[in-house]
Amino acid sequence: MKHTAWINPPCPLLPEENRHYDHTDVEALNHERGPLFYETALHYAQSLWREGFPAKSILLINRALSLPLKRDEPILAQWPLPYQALVWIMQNRVEGQFIGNPRRHWQHLATRMVEPNKELRTWRAWACWYLAKTILPDVEFPADPKQIREEQVVEPAYDQIAQQLQRLSTANDLEVWQQTLKTIRDAIQPLAARIRRIGADELPMVQKLGQAIWLAYYPGIISDAQIHYMLSIWYQPSNMAHEMQARDVWYALVEVEERGAVGYISFEKLAMEPVLFINKLYLLPEVHGHGLGGLTLRWAEDRARDLRCKLVRLRVNKRNAPAIRAYLRHGFHFTEDVCSDIGSGFVMDDYVMEKAVGSMA
Repeated sequence: MKHTAWINPPCPLLPEENRHYDHTDVEALNHERGPLFYETALHYAQSLWREGFPAKSILLINRALSLPLKRDEPILAQWPLPYQALVWIMQNRVEGQFIGNPRRHWQHLATRMVEPNKELRTWRAWACWYLAKTILPDVEFPADPKQIREEQVVEPAYDQIAQQLQRLSTANDLEVWQQTLKTIRDAIQPLAARIRRIGADELPMVQKLGQAIWLAYYPGIISDAQIHYMLSIWYQPSNMAHEMQARDVWYALVEVEERGAVGYISFEKLAMEPVLFINKLYLLPEVHGHGLGGLTLRWAEDRARDLRCKLVRLRVNKRNAPAIRAYLRHGFHFTEDVCSDIGSGFVMDDYVMEKAVGSMA
Protein backbone atom coordinates (compact mmCIF):
# COMPACT_ATOMS: atom_id res chain seq x y z
CA MET A 1 0.00 0.00 0.00
CA LYS A 2 1.35 3.41 -0.98
CA HIS A 3 1.37 5.91 1.88
CA THR A 4 0.94 9.66 1.69
CA ALA A 5 4.23 11.53 2.12
CA TRP A 6 4.82 13.57 5.24
CA ILE A 7 3.78 17.20 4.73
CA ASN A 8 4.02 18.78 8.17
CA PRO A 9 6.90 18.61 10.64
CA PRO A 10 6.16 16.39 13.65
CA CYS A 11 4.20 17.65 16.64
CA PRO A 12 6.75 17.50 19.48
CA LEU A 13 4.02 16.62 21.98
CA LEU A 14 2.94 13.43 20.19
CA PRO A 15 4.97 10.24 19.64
CA GLU A 16 7.56 10.43 16.87
CA GLU A 17 6.75 8.39 13.81
CA ASN A 18 8.90 5.80 12.07
CA ARG A 19 5.96 4.66 9.93
CA HIS A 20 2.46 5.70 8.90
CA TYR A 21 -0.46 4.71 11.11
CA ASP A 22 -3.99 4.34 9.83
CA HIS A 23 -7.39 2.92 10.81
CA THR A 24 -6.13 -0.67 10.59
CA ASP A 25 -3.85 -0.06 13.57
CA VAL A 26 -6.84 0.88 15.70
CA GLU A 27 -9.02 -1.92 14.33
CA ALA A 28 -6.33 -4.49 15.12
CA LEU A 29 -6.79 -3.75 18.83
CA ASN A 30 -10.37 -5.09 18.72
CA HIS A 31 -12.01 -4.13 22.01
CA GLU A 32 -8.83 -3.17 23.88
CA ARG A 33 -9.42 0.27 25.38
CA GLY A 34 -6.48 0.75 27.70
CA PRO A 35 -2.92 2.07 27.52
CA LEU A 36 -2.19 0.39 24.18
CA PHE A 37 -5.22 2.02 22.57
CA TYR A 38 -4.19 5.38 24.06
CA GLU A 39 -0.68 5.14 22.62
CA THR A 40 -1.93 3.91 19.24
CA ALA A 41 -4.43 6.78 19.00
CA LEU A 42 -1.63 9.27 19.67
CA HIS A 43 0.57 7.65 17.01
CA TYR A 44 -2.32 7.78 14.56
CA ALA A 45 -2.95 11.43 15.47
CA GLN A 46 0.70 12.23 14.71
CA SER A 47 0.47 10.48 11.33
CA LEU A 48 -2.65 12.42 10.39
CA TRP A 49 -1.06 15.70 11.44
CA ARG A 50 2.07 14.99 9.44
CA GLU A 51 0.00 14.02 6.40
CA GLY A 52 -1.72 17.42 6.50
CA PHE A 53 -5.03 16.48 8.16
CA PRO A 54 -5.21 18.51 11.41
CA ALA A 55 -8.98 18.09 11.85
CA LYS A 56 -8.68 14.31 11.67
CA SER A 57 -5.69 14.44 14.02
CA ILE A 58 -7.85 16.24 16.58
CA LEU A 59 -10.50 13.51 16.28
CA LEU A 60 -7.90 10.86 17.16
CA ILE A 61 -6.74 12.89 20.14
CA ASN A 62 -10.38 12.98 21.23
CA ARG A 63 -10.39 9.18 21.10
CA ALA A 64 -7.30 9.06 23.29
CA LEU A 65 -9.10 11.33 25.77
CA SER A 66 -12.10 8.99 25.84
CA LEU A 67 -10.24 6.55 28.10
CA PRO A 68 -10.50 6.63 31.91
CA LEU A 69 -6.80 5.90 32.48
CA LYS A 70 -5.41 6.01 36.00
CA ARG A 71 -2.78 8.46 37.16
CA ASP A 72 -0.14 5.77 37.72
CA GLU A 73 -0.32 4.30 34.19
CA PRO A 74 3.27 4.32 32.82
CA ILE A 75 2.04 5.54 29.44
CA LEU A 76 0.90 8.82 31.04
CA ALA A 77 4.41 9.45 32.33
CA GLN A 78 5.72 8.97 28.79
CA TRP A 79 2.88 10.71 26.95
CA PRO A 80 0.78 12.95 29.23
CA LEU A 81 -2.88 13.63 28.53
CA PRO A 82 -2.72 15.49 25.19
CA TYR A 83 -4.14 18.92 26.11
CA GLN A 84 -0.86 20.60 25.18
CA ALA A 85 -0.69 18.64 21.92
CA LEU A 86 -4.13 19.97 20.97
CA VAL A 87 -2.99 23.53 21.65
CA TRP A 88 0.17 22.98 19.58
CA ILE A 89 -1.88 21.75 16.61
CA MET A 90 -4.29 24.67 16.81
CA GLN A 91 -1.46 27.19 17.11
CA ASN A 92 0.54 25.63 14.27
CA ARG A 93 -2.37 25.13 11.89
CA VAL A 94 -1.33 25.51 8.25
CA GLU A 95 -3.15 27.69 5.76
CA GLY A 96 -5.09 25.49 3.34
CA GLN A 97 -5.20 22.43 5.62
CA PHE A 98 -8.70 21.76 6.93
CA ILE A 99 -8.94 22.11 10.68
CA GLY A 100 -12.66 22.75 10.89
CA ASN A 101 -13.85 24.78 13.85
CA PRO A 102 -12.39 23.21 17.00
CA ARG A 103 -14.36 25.52 19.28
CA ARG A 104 -17.69 24.56 17.75
CA HIS A 105 -16.60 20.91 17.54
CA TRP A 106 -16.03 20.68 21.29
CA GLN A 107 -19.20 22.65 22.07
CA HIS A 108 -21.18 20.03 20.14
CA LEU A 109 -19.22 17.14 21.60
CA ALA A 110 -19.68 18.32 25.18
CA THR A 111 -23.43 18.82 24.79
CA ARG A 112 -24.11 15.60 22.87
CA MET A 113 -21.85 13.08 24.59
CA VAL A 114 -22.94 9.46 24.98
CA GLU A 115 -21.68 6.53 27.02
CA PRO A 116 -19.27 5.03 27.90
CA ASN A 117 -17.60 7.37 30.41
CA LYS A 118 -20.09 10.07 29.40
CA GLU A 119 -19.56 12.49 32.29
CA LEU A 120 -15.75 12.42 32.22
CA ARG A 121 -15.68 12.75 28.44
CA THR A 122 -18.16 15.63 28.59
CA TRP A 123 -15.94 17.65 30.91
CA ARG A 124 -12.80 16.77 28.99
CA ALA A 125 -14.57 18.14 25.90
CA TRP A 126 -15.40 21.36 27.78
CA ALA A 127 -11.75 21.54 28.87
CA CYS A 128 -10.65 21.29 25.23
CA TRP A 129 -13.29 23.85 24.26
CA TYR A 130 -11.87 26.25 26.85
CA LEU A 131 -8.39 25.88 25.37
CA ALA A 132 -9.74 26.51 21.87
CA LYS A 133 -11.71 29.61 22.83
CA THR A 134 -8.66 30.96 24.66
CA ILE A 135 -6.31 30.79 21.68
CA LEU A 136 -8.50 30.91 18.56
CA PRO A 137 -9.98 34.21 17.30
CA ASP A 138 -13.75 34.50 17.70
CA VAL A 139 -14.30 35.95 14.26
CA GLU A 140 -12.60 33.04 12.49
CA PHE A 141 -13.78 30.28 14.86
CA PRO A 142 -17.23 31.19 16.22
CA ALA A 143 -19.44 29.02 18.39
CA ASP A 144 -22.81 27.66 17.28
CA PRO A 145 -25.18 30.47 18.31
CA LYS A 146 -28.24 28.58 17.10
CA GLN A 147 -27.54 25.72 19.51
CA ILE A 148 -26.75 28.19 22.30
CA ARG A 149 -30.05 29.93 21.72
CA GLU A 150 -32.34 26.95 21.12
CA GLU A 151 -30.86 24.65 23.78
CA GLN A 152 -29.99 27.43 26.26
CA VAL A 153 -26.38 26.21 26.36
CA VAL A 154 -24.34 28.04 28.96
CA GLU A 155 -20.64 27.63 28.36
CA PRO A 156 -18.95 26.73 31.65
CA ALA A 157 -16.48 29.00 33.41
CA TYR A 158 -12.93 28.00 34.28
CA ASP A 159 -13.76 27.18 37.91
CA GLN A 160 -16.59 24.85 36.93
CA ILE A 161 -14.43 22.92 34.47
CA ALA A 162 -11.61 22.65 37.01
CA GLN A 163 -14.00 21.38 39.70
CA GLN A 164 -15.45 18.71 37.41
CA LEU A 165 -12.05 17.51 36.17
CA GLN A 166 -10.91 17.19 39.78
CA ARG A 167 -14.06 15.26 40.70
CA LEU A 168 -14.24 12.89 37.74
CA SER A 169 -10.71 12.15 36.57
CA THR A 170 -8.70 9.21 37.86
CA ALA A 171 -5.71 10.59 35.94
CA ASN A 172 -4.16 14.04 36.31
CA ASP A 173 -6.44 16.00 33.98
CA LEU A 174 -6.65 19.07 36.17
CA GLU A 175 -2.89 19.38 36.59
CA VAL A 176 -2.12 18.97 32.87
CA TRP A 177 -5.00 21.21 31.77
CA GLN A 178 -4.05 23.99 34.18
CA GLN A 179 -0.40 23.81 33.12
CA THR A 180 -1.48 24.06 29.49
CA LEU A 181 -3.54 27.16 30.27
CA LYS A 182 -0.66 28.67 32.21
CA THR A 183 1.60 28.22 29.19
CA ILE A 184 -0.95 30.02 27.03
CA ARG A 185 -1.55 32.83 29.49
CA ASP A 186 2.13 33.40 30.23
CA ALA A 187 2.42 34.47 26.61
CA ILE A 188 -0.34 37.08 27.04
CA GLN A 189 0.67 40.32 28.71
CA PRO A 190 -1.89 41.44 31.31
CA LEU A 191 -3.54 44.79 30.66
CA ALA A 192 -3.96 47.31 33.46
CA ALA A 193 -7.18 49.17 32.66
CA ARG A 194 -9.57 51.74 34.07
CA ILE A 195 -13.07 52.86 33.08
CA ARG A 196 -13.73 56.60 33.18
CA ARG A 197 -16.99 58.49 32.67
CA ILE A 198 -16.57 61.28 30.14
CA GLY A 199 -18.28 64.50 29.15
CA ALA A 200 -19.44 65.72 25.76
CA ASP A 201 -16.01 67.19 24.96
CA GLU A 202 -14.51 63.67 24.69
CA LEU A 203 -17.20 62.18 22.44
CA PRO A 204 -14.99 62.54 19.32
CA MET A 205 -12.83 59.76 20.83
CA VAL A 206 -15.90 57.51 21.03
CA GLN A 207 -16.61 58.32 17.39
CA LYS A 208 -13.02 57.46 16.42
CA LEU A 209 -13.10 54.15 18.31
CA GLY A 210 -16.52 53.29 16.91
CA GLN A 211 -15.30 53.75 13.35
CA ALA A 212 -12.25 51.52 13.94
CA ILE A 213 -14.12 48.79 15.82
CA TRP A 214 -17.19 48.54 13.60
CA LEU A 215 -15.22 48.49 10.35
CA ALA A 216 -12.96 45.74 11.73
CA TYR A 217 -15.60 43.64 13.46
CA TYR A 218 -19.01 43.87 11.80
CA PRO A 219 -18.36 42.88 8.15
CA GLY A 220 -20.00 39.47 7.76
CA ILE A 221 -22.46 40.19 10.57
CA ILE A 222 -24.26 43.09 8.90
CA SER A 223 -23.77 44.63 5.46
CA ASP A 224 -21.15 47.29 4.78
CA ALA A 225 -23.96 49.69 3.84
CA GLN A 226 -25.66 49.18 7.20
CA ILE A 227 -22.37 49.59 9.06
CA HIS A 228 -21.77 52.98 7.47
CA TYR A 229 -25.40 54.02 7.97
CA MET A 230 -25.39 53.18 11.69
CA LEU A 231 -22.04 54.87 12.23
CA SER A 232 -23.32 58.01 10.51
CA ILE A 233 -26.42 58.15 12.72
CA TRP A 234 -25.29 56.91 16.13
CA TYR A 235 -21.71 58.11 16.30
CA GLN A 236 -22.01 61.79 15.48
CA PRO A 237 -20.73 63.66 18.56
CA SER A 238 -23.68 66.05 18.37
CA ASN A 239 -26.15 63.13 18.46
CA MET A 240 -24.35 61.48 21.37
CA ALA A 241 -24.25 64.79 23.24
CA HIS A 242 -28.01 65.14 22.72
CA GLU A 243 -28.50 61.69 24.29
CA MET A 244 -26.47 62.79 27.29
CA GLN A 245 -28.57 65.95 27.69
CA ALA A 246 -32.04 64.59 26.89
CA ARG A 247 -31.90 61.13 28.51
CA ASP A 248 -28.97 61.36 30.93
CA VAL A 249 -27.04 58.76 28.94
CA TRP A 250 -23.62 57.97 30.42
CA TYR A 251 -20.56 57.53 28.21
CA ALA A 252 -17.32 56.04 29.54
CA LEU A 253 -13.97 55.13 28.01
CA VAL A 254 -12.07 51.89 28.69
CA GLU A 255 -8.42 52.92 28.97
CA VAL A 256 -5.26 50.81 29.14
CA GLU A 257 -1.92 51.99 30.53
CA GLU A 258 0.45 53.27 27.84
CA ARG A 259 -2.20 52.73 25.14
CA GLY A 260 -5.01 55.06 26.08
CA ALA A 261 -8.63 54.44 25.11
CA VAL A 262 -9.33 50.96 23.66
CA GLY A 263 -13.11 50.83 24.03
CA TYR A 264 -16.23 52.48 25.38
CA ILE A 265 -19.60 51.88 26.97
CA SER A 266 -22.80 53.90 27.11
CA PHE A 267 -25.95 53.25 29.15
CA GLU A 268 -28.97 54.92 30.69
CA LYS A 269 -31.49 54.29 33.43
CA LEU A 270 -34.86 53.67 31.81
CA ALA A 271 -37.55 56.15 32.81
CA MET A 272 -40.36 53.68 33.58
CA GLU A 273 -38.43 50.64 34.85
CA PRO A 274 -35.65 49.96 37.39
CA VAL A 275 -33.42 48.93 34.50
CA LEU A 276 -29.99 50.07 33.38
CA PHE A 277 -29.93 49.68 29.59
CA ILE A 278 -26.56 49.29 27.87
CA ASN A 279 -26.67 51.02 24.49
CA LYS A 280 -23.06 50.44 23.42
CA LEU A 281 -20.19 48.28 24.64
CA TYR A 282 -17.26 47.81 22.26
CA LEU A 283 -13.53 47.07 22.47
CA LEU A 284 -10.84 47.13 19.82
CA PRO A 285 -10.32 43.60 18.44
CA GLU A 286 -6.65 43.53 19.46
CA VAL A 287 -7.55 43.71 23.18
CA HIS A 288 -10.14 40.93 23.09
CA GLY A 289 -9.30 38.04 25.39
CA HIS A 290 -7.76 40.16 28.15
CA GLY A 291 -10.83 40.31 30.40
CA LEU A 292 -11.71 43.91 29.58
CA GLY A 293 -15.25 43.02 28.52
CA GLY A 294 -15.94 41.40 31.88
CA LEU A 295 -14.33 44.33 33.70
CA THR A 296 -16.59 46.76 31.83
CA LEU A 297 -19.73 44.74 32.52
CA ARG A 298 -18.93 44.56 36.23
CA TRP A 299 -18.39 48.32 36.26
CA ALA A 300 -21.79 48.82 34.62
CA GLU A 301 -23.42 46.51 37.15
CA ASP A 302 -21.94 48.58 39.98
CA ARG A 303 -23.39 51.72 38.40
CA ALA A 304 -26.76 49.94 38.13
CA ARG A 305 -26.71 49.37 41.89
CA ASP A 306 -25.73 52.99 42.48
CA LEU A 307 -28.75 54.04 40.41
CA ARG A 308 -31.04 51.60 42.29
CA CYS A 309 -31.65 49.44 39.23
CA LYS A 310 -32.64 45.79 39.60
CA LEU A 311 -31.71 44.68 36.08
CA VAL A 312 -29.09 45.29 33.44
CA ARG A 313 -30.51 44.90 29.94
CA LEU A 314 -29.00 45.04 26.45
CA ARG A 315 -29.58 44.09 22.83
CA VAL A 316 -27.15 42.01 20.80
CA ASN A 317 -27.18 41.16 17.10
CA LYS A 318 -28.30 37.55 16.59
CA ARG A 319 -25.21 36.84 14.46
CA ASN A 320 -22.76 38.31 16.98
CA ALA A 321 -21.79 34.96 18.46
CA PRO A 322 -18.70 36.11 20.44
CA ALA A 323 -20.68 38.82 22.25
CA ILE A 324 -23.58 36.44 22.96
CA ARG A 325 -21.20 33.92 24.52
CA ALA A 326 -19.57 36.62 26.61
CA TYR A 327 -22.91 37.82 27.96
CA LEU A 328 -24.03 34.28 28.77
CA ARG A 329 -20.78 33.65 30.64
CA HIS A 330 -21.39 36.78 32.71
CA GLY A 331 -24.86 35.70 33.80
CA PHE A 332 -27.12 37.28 31.19
CA HIS A 333 -30.05 35.31 29.77
CA PHE A 334 -32.29 35.68 26.72
CA THR A 335 -35.65 37.36 27.23
CA GLU A 336 -37.00 38.07 23.73
CA ASP A 337 -36.27 38.50 20.03
CA VAL A 338 -36.64 42.01 18.61
CA CYS A 339 -36.41 43.18 15.00
CA SER A 340 -36.51 46.98 14.68
CA ASP A 341 -36.72 49.17 11.61
CA ILE A 342 -33.95 51.78 11.84
CA GLY A 343 -34.63 53.53 8.54
CA SER A 344 -33.21 53.49 5.01
CA GLY A 345 -34.31 49.89 4.57
CA PHE A 346 -32.18 48.55 7.46
CA VAL A 347 -33.25 46.59 10.53
CA MET A 348 -31.68 45.56 13.83
CA ASP A 349 -32.37 41.83 14.32
CA ASP A 350 -31.43 41.29 17.95
CA TYR A 351 -31.78 39.24 21.07
CA VAL A 352 -32.68 41.08 24.26
CA MET A 353 -30.67 39.83 27.23
CA GLU A 354 -30.91 40.66 30.94
CA LYS A 355 -29.10 40.11 34.20
CA ALA A 356 -30.40 40.74 37.71
CA VAL A 357 -28.13 42.74 39.98
CA GLY A 358 -28.29 42.64 43.75
CA SER A 359 -28.19 45.68 45.97
CA MET A 360 -24.93 47.05 47.33
CA ALA A 361 -23.91 45.62 50.69
